[in-house]
Amino acid sequence: MSNANKENSSVDETEVEFEEIDGEVDTLEIEEDSEISKQSSDELSQEDTNSSLKVQEKTSFVSQREIISIIFSKKTLYHVLVLFVLLTFFGIISYTKSDLASSLILIFGYGGSLGYFVTAALNRFEEIKNLSRSQSFTSLILPLSLSLVFSSFIWATLNNEIYGENTKRFLTWGYILIFVLWQFAQAWWMRVPFKEIALRQMSKSAENETSKKGIWLNLLSPFIWMLIGTLCFYFVSTQISGFKDNFDSLFMAFWVLLMMMMGSITFYLLKNMHREFLYDSKVAAFSGYFALGYWGFLSYHAGVFLYSMYNDPSFLYDLVFMIITIMLVIYSLSVNVLRGEARRAHLSPTNHYIGKATGLMSRHNVIFYSISFTIAYGASNFFLATADTSLIGGIKGVSRIAHMIVLVSGILVLLIVNYNLLTGRGLISEGFVESIRSPKHN
Repeated sequence: MSNANKENSSVDETEVEFEEIDGEVDTLEIEEDSEISKQSSDELSQEDTNSSLKVQEKTSFVSQREIISIIFSKKTLYHVLVLFVLLTFFGIISYTKSDLASSLILIFGYGGSLGYFVTAALNRFEEIKNLSRSQSFTSLILPLSLSLVFSSFIWATLNNEIYGENTKRFLTWGYILIFVLWQFAQAWWMRVPFKEIALRQMSKSAENETSKKGIWLNLLSPFIWMLIGTLCFYFVSTQISGFKDNFDSLFMAFWVLLMMMMGSITFYLLKNMHREFLYDSKVAAFSGYFALGYWGFLSYHAGVFLYSMYNDPSFLYDLVFMIITIMLVIYSLSVNVLRGEARRAHLSPTNHYIGKATGLMSRHNVIFYSISFTIAYGASNFFLATADTSLIGGIKGVSRIAHMIVLVSGILVLLIVNYNLLTGRGLISEGFVESIRSPKHN
C-alpha cells in the first residue's frame, strides 16, 4: 500500500519549453503565462492524484485466490516438481562431503538457475509461453534443454586444464555471494505477507481518530516473540541432548539481551520517524500489526544465530526455513506482479498512466523467475554445507554472518516500510535518514 501510494503521489510535473525570443518584454510575458499555466496544471494534477489515491485505496488488496492460482497452477506443476527434485538431489549428495558432490552442485545449480531464468525472459513470446506453460510433460522441454546446455558449458569450463581451477574458485565465491545477498532478499520479501495483513487492519480503522495501539504493539512485539522463543528453546533442549547443557541462565541472559536491544533500537528510531503520527488510528494499526508479524521473522533468525554460537548450524532448521523461503519468494513476487498490473489497469484511463502491463515480469513468468532464484539459493546452501569454505571460516562462520545480515537488514526493512507509509499518506516529507534522527530543538 505504502509503495503504491508513494508511486501514485509522485506526479510528473508539467514542463513547458520555449525557444529563445529576443526582447525583454516578450520573455517576461511568457514567464507570467507559464506561471499561470503551471498553477492550473498543478491544481489539475492534484485533483487527479487525489482521485487516483481514492481508487487505489479501494483496490489496495491483492486477491489471495489469484496468488494461489499462480503458486499451485496445473500449468506449472511439473516445474515446481523439478525444483524440489533438484534440491532433494543436492541435499542427498551434500552428505557425502566429496569433491564430486561439490562439482555437481556447481554445475547443475548454476545450469538449472540460468535455464529457468532464460525461460522466464522468453515467456514474453506467445509461442514460448504456450510451450512452457501447459499440463503436459512437454512443458519441461525448453527449461530442461536450456539447463543442460548451460550445465554442459560449465562442466567443460571446469574441466579445462588452463582456467578450470580459476573458474571453480570464481563460481565458489559466486555461491557465497548469492548466499549472503539472499539474506537481504529474505528480509525484504518477508515484509510482503505481514504488510498485507497490516493493510487490512489499517482499512478497518476509523479516520481522524487517535489510538495507542501502534505504541503498545511496537513495544510488546519483541517481548512477545522473546517469550515464544524461550518456549521453543526449552522444547529443543528436551529433544537435543547436546543443547540441554547450553540452555542455562547465561544463554537466557544473552537471548533476552539480544531481543531487548534490537527492540529498543527499533522503537527509538520508529518513535523519531513517526513522532505524533504514531497516534493516528490508521498509522497505528498498520505499524503495530506489521511489527507484531515481522518480529516473528526477526526472532527466528535471532534465535538461530544464538543457537549457532553454541552448536553447529542445524541442517534441519535451515532446510525447513529454505522451503518456507521458496514459498515466500513465489508469494512475494506474485503479489508485486499482481499489484503492479492492477495499478496500471486503474491508472491507464488517467493522466498518470505508467505504461503497459507487459514488463519483464508478469503473472505468466513470475513462477519461472522464482524457480531460478530458489535453485541458486538452494544450491548455495548445500554447496556451503559440502565444500571447503575455510577461507571465510567454514559453514559455521558463513551461517553466523548470514543471520547477522538478516537481523540488521530486517530492522532496516521494518523502518523502510513505516517510512513508505508515512510518505505515501503525505504525513512527512523528510528523507529517510533525516526522519529517523533525533528531533531537533526548536
